[in-house]
Amino acid sequence: MKNNIHYFFFSFCAILFSCSSPATKYENANTITNTCSMIFIDKSVSVNVNKKFINEKYTRIINQLIDENIKAKGDKIEVYFIHENTGQAKVSELMARTEMEDLEGASATDAEAKQTEFNIDLNKEKAVFKKIVSSQLTAQNTSSSKNSTDILAALPIIDNAIGKGFQVKAYFLSDMVESMTTANRRDFHKNPPVDDASAVGWAREDADKLQSTLPNINMAKIYIAKPFEPTASRKLNNPAISAYWQRLFKELGVAAEVTEL
Repeated sequence: MKNNIHYFFFSFCAILFSCSSPATKYENANTITNTCSMIFIDKSVSVNVNKKFINEKYTRIINQLIDENIKAKGDKIEVYFIHENTGQAKVSELMARTEMEDLEGASATDAEAKQTEFNIDLNKEKAVFKKIVSSQLTAQNTSSSKNSTDILAALPIIDNAIGKGFQVKAYFLSDMVESMTTANRRDFHKNPPVDDASAVGWAREDADKLQSTLPNINMAKIYIAKPFEPTASRKLNNPAISAYWQRLFKELGVAAEVTEL
C-alpha cells in the first residue's frame, strides 16, 4: 500500500511538472520586446517631399512616431529609401541608449528624481533622432533608381526584423504606386488596378507567391501615409491601389488592420 502511495505521489508531481513547462515557455515567448520603427520614404520620381503639404505631413508623422515608439533602451529607428533598390537602401539605424536606473530601494524623492533625469535624457535622444530622420526625408535622389518603385522589397526587411525579436511598426511614406518593369512584377503607373475587384485579385496572386518567404510578417503593424491632399482626385489617389495593399497584407496574415495616416 505504501509503495502505491509513493507511486501516485511521484506520478502526480510528474504531471504537474509536464503541465507547467509549456506555460513557462509561453510566458517567456511573450515577454515584451523592444520596438523597431521602420520608416520607408519614397524617393521615386512620383513623390516630391519638398512640397509644403507633403513635407509638413511627413515631418509631423516622423516626430509623432519617434515620441510614441522610443520609450526605453533598445528601441530603434530604421530608415530606408523606396526606389528601384529598396532592399539595399537602408540609410539610418538609430538605437536608444538611455537607460532607466534601478529604482528598487529608492525613496519616493530619489525615484522621482531618477525618472525626471531619464525623461530628460530620453527626450534629448529623441530630438537627435528627429533631426537625423528629417534630414533623410529631404534628401534628394538624383540617381536613375528614382524611375522605379519597389515597395514589395520592404516586406522581407520587415519580416527579418520581427524574426530577430522586435515588435515592428512599419511606416510607408509613399504614394504606394508599385512600379517595376521587370518580368512578373506590377507597374501601377502603366497598368494600375481599375477597381477593387482587380486589386483584390492581384493581391491574392502576389500573396500566394510571397507567403512562404514571409513567416513572421503577420505580427507587423503597418502604417501608410500617402502624399495627397484631401482634395486630390481619384485619378491621382487611386482608391484601388489602397485596396490592393490592404488586401495584400490581409492575405499575408497581418493581424492588425493597415492604418492610413
